[in-house]
Amino acid sequence: MQVTLLEETLTEFLSKATRTAIEWVQMPGMKPGPDSVGIVAISHGCRGVAARACGLVNLEPTKVVEILKDRPSWFRDCRSLEVFTVLPGANGGTIELVYTQLYAPTTLVPARDFWTLRYTTIVEDGSLVVCERSLSGSRGGPSAASAQQFVRDEMLPSGYLVRPCDGGGSIVHIVHHLEFEAWNIPEVLRPLYESSRVVAQKMTTAALRHIRQIAQETSLSSLIYHLLMTWSPRA
Repeated sequence: MQVTLLEETLTEFLSKATRTAIEWVQMPGMKPGPDSVGIVAISHGCRGVAARACGLVNLEPTKVVEILKDRPSWFRDCRSLEVFTVLPGANGGTIELVYTQLYAPTTLVPARDFWTLRYTTIVEDGSLVVCERSLSGSRGGPSAASAQQFVRDEMLPSGYLVRPCDGGGSIVHIVHHLEFEAWNIPEVLRPLYESSRVVAQKMTTAALRHIRQIAQETSLSSLIYHLLMTWSPRA
């Protein structure tokens, strides 16, 4: 595995997650407040479609990463995810070759799949990072027979940056950046594949909402356990 490819993927992802490698605009309809999922933005004028979200979650970074890497648990359009190879990476991290299949929204369009490199590592400030991108010449992976019914799309550097908070919990940055082969899709359905807002709604905010839901359930379970352990019936 070429180290430069991993470094490029990491650098490109971080520049999207925390800087201005993409021109981000606030997603319409996302209002700040106690019920807000977080800060959500969509791409403007870049290649493909992209969305970014940032929010505070009351879970430890390792737990957040574990949940986010399980894409079928929070992305309803994810039909399957299979890790073909796992190699050791820097700082105790991992390098994985991942094959993902997505459902099609209708029988009028073929389903999509991705063959990606996923890199998990710890960066200098102690944050956990999971970055992922399509492998070039992405004919590898599953056999051609099993993937015949799918159109191979491209994932540009995407991923998750999870920063630990001093008081507990994590600040989570999520970026999804995809290039769909939309030329072979009927015009009436093409907006589903050419809209960054759709990516934000279906993937990015869905991931953040799922983490926050698990965090709330975990906190509630801990509270109930604490009350049960401290409560004593009167004689």
